[in-house]
This record gives sequence, C-alpha cells and structure tokens, in this order.
Amino acid sequence: MSNSKAGVLYKEISQLNNNEKIVLLSKLMTEIATNIKKDIRVNFYNIKGVGKEIWKDIDAQEYVNKERESWE
Repeated sequence: MSNSKAGVLYKEISQLNNNEKIVLLSKLMTEIATNIKKDIRVNFYNIKGVGKEIWKDIDAQEYVNKERESWE
C-alpha cells in the first residue's frame, strides 16, 4: 500500500483499538451497501422478449379465455 491514500489511512486505522475499528468498519459497510443499492438500476426494457419462445404457438385470447373458465 506504500504511500497511497489507502496506505496512509490503513496506517492510521491500524492504530485504533478494536472497538473503534468495528465502528469504522460498520460505517463503511453501511455506506458501501447504500451506494451499491443506488448503483443498481433495473431497466425493464432490457428484459424485452425474455421467455417469448414459451408463448410462440399460443393464442393470447384463447389462453385468457381458458384461464377465466378455470376460475368458475
């Protein structure tokens, strides 16, 4: 890690007691988890067409009619 920013921080952190390290680690993990959640975005357009082969030879209206009949 030499003189990198992380190396300098690690040297300082290594001087903390275990309780202080745990508090710091907890705060970092919470921040990282929050940032990861923000970075994950679901674009439903990316799944367009997934599973279409399942419905290839099925008439949609026929399927719906059969489903409705099964409810009665």
